[in-house]
Amino acid sequence: MPSPLDRRTFFGSAAALSLSAASYAKVSGSNDRVRVGFLGCGGRAQAHIDLVNRFAAEGKPVAAAAVCDAWDGLEDEYEVNFGGKVTRRRYAQGLFPSARKCGLDVGDRTRVTKDYRMVLDRKDVDAVCIATPDHWHGRMTVDALNAGKDVYVEKPMTHTPEEAVAVCDAWQRTGRVVTVGVQSMADGVWVRAFDTVRQGGIGHVAHAQGGIFRNDARGQWRFYRLAKEMTPKTVDWDLFLGHKFELAGKHLGPTPKEQPFDRAAFAQWRTLWAFSSGPFADLLTHPVAHLSAAMGVRFPARVTAGGGTYLELDGRSVPDVGTLVADYDEGCQLVLTAATVTGYPVEEVIRGRLGALKFVKGGFQVFRDDPNRGATFPARLEAPLTPAEVVSVEPPRNETEALWENFLACVRARQQSTFCPPDLGAVAVATTAMAAQSYRTGQAQFWDRERRTVTSTDPGWALRHEQRSKARAKPNQVFGWSGGDAGSTLAPPPHQKLAGPWVNGKDPA
Repeated sequence: MPSPLDRRTFFGSAAALSLSAASYAKVSGSNDRVRVGFLGCGGRAQAHIDLVNRFAAEGKPVAAAAVCDAWDGLEDEYEVNFGGKVTRRRYAQGLFPSARKCGLDVGDRTRVTKDYRMVLDRKDVDAVCIATPDHWHGRMTVDALNAGKDVYVEKPMTHTPEEAVAVCDAWQRTGRVVTVGVQSMADGVWVRAFDTVRQGGIGHVAHAQGGIFRNDARGQWRFYRLAKEMTPKTVDWDLFLGHKFELAGKHLGPTPKEQPFDRAAFAQWRTLWAFSSGPFADLLTHPVAHLSAAMGVRFPARVTAGGGTYLELDGRSVPDVGTLVADYDEGCQLVLTAATVTGYPVEEVIRGRLGALKFVKGGFQVFRDDPNRGATFPARLEAPLTPAEVVSVEPPRNETEALWENFLACVRARQQSTFCPPDLGAVAVATTAMAAQSYRTGQAQFWDRERRTVTSTDPGWALRHEQRSKARAKPNQVFGWSGGDAGSTLAPPPHQKLAGPWVNGKDPA
């Protein structure tokens, strides 16, 4: 990426911003509204539209200004029969229903359009919210930045690492404000955890784990509704596919011949590789982003992945169980699992030589470890461990709302350090996309920091670690490390003096 993530700036300035009336009063020209155009008007976008409308109704200086979607849309009520219960739901998605929700004239084709470029051309649109399928995120973000707009883009920030590089370059070149919709980054717990980690509170960081687990008898993402009104006449299929558009030297999506019109491909696109990386991108983007931030690591040097489509054999191409293993030059590892066929979770934990951090609702627990005692914890615990310390961090009432408040405040203050800026979004994209590629090819994926590219060949990975060990090198540390030698040294037993090769029959001792 263009530059390392400056976590002191990121955690210091962005966390202090809010959309309170007091904060706006301190900003020059605070009577001017931030006018937002919505690119993509599906289910997730409705939450964003509702928030902006509520902010406007509360008198905050923001308003909906335009909408764009490839589908005309539908408004109706329908019944859902699931789990033995029948519920009646209100449905309003797509272009024209979203326009009406925003109070826009559906006949104004410059504000209510299927061509996102018309929204970007409007001088009275200050920012855009991109909530399209993943394969469109990067191109729309770059185009919006080049058009002088600030951007709230849903996660994952882009579909590929190459697109993430293009977004970061455009972000730095234009100086615009961008936030990525990783909701968990609105929680201050990752800031507090990073402070503990970098100060040596758990010693040398060695390992972290986490994941997201879901379980739905219908099949993950199949609960997104298919409607008869979704037809080639109401959906601009060419535009949805994106095969006529490029970013980073590649077409965004398949041609109509490669992917004929299909309601399931349109509404349930997360099940197909052409538009998404499935559970790797949709689910693991969150823990990759916040655990990377808390650990003090950035781009993994090496990523491998396993998994398969074990149960959801319903025509999808993405797996229902996927595990990524990311190894870092900083000297640690991250293991994350996404599953859509089982709900029992994995604890979120960062492990170090002198202890571990376990994340719980409202903060984290600190467990002490003592390498001078050898193995200290049994593999099967008879009872939950008692933490040595509990750090309380009040979570936001609504993470999406907090992200929007932070984004709008950063737009007002012209502050690029949002809760989840593009350089952190790119970390999540690279890690999850490398995992998806490893899963599909069976090969480990490597990040080239100098070229900012992914390669599947680096036969020297294990050898370099072996050579460092033979040279008795000092361990690497995470970003911002100020813990000195805390948990980073060895105390060899006296008999190690007897080690070493015998040369010409001479005892090394």
